[in-house]
Amino acid sequence: MALFLIGCFLLLVFSWGWTTHRLRQHGIPAEATILQMERTLMQINRRHVYDFLLEVNLPGRPAYQVRHKSRALDWNAFIVEPGVRFKVKVDPGDPQRLVVLEPVTPQQRPLRIHELLSGLERPSDPVKALKDLQSMLDNGLITPDEYAQKKAEILARL
Repeated sequence: MALFLIGCFLLLVFSWGWTTHRLRQHGIPAEATILQMERTLMQINRRHVYDFLLEVNLPGRPAYQVRHKSRALDWNAFIVEPGVRFKVKVDPGDPQRLVVLEPVTPQQRPLRIHELLSGLERPSDPVKALKDLQSMLDNGLITPDEYAQKKAEILARL
């Protein structure tokens, strides 16, 4: 029974990988804009999976919305938030299935957290600042060391 379950799991993983590969090769190029994103309780390799609401724009067709679950880390983007546009490939047979490729506008990761936060005014609310900092850590935008350093600075201001 255990071998049967392992076989089913491997078949499911292989099938998903094949579908993603097929979409990257033969999907219809389009653009998608993030309308909403919500972190789920599910994690893959200690990275949270998000539930995205995307608005997809296929050439020559009206825009439509798609729900898509993914790790934001998989999208080759530094900033993943509502309003950001991505290049996608859409399944010609099922427009609700898509694969996200990369941001429409190339993004570069700052070298240090200080560059990320430079120019931003410090929030007067330390609770909001800590939540924003935690969100940045969860999205892989900063390292745990950078998180700890900035958290200590925020707490020192209290």
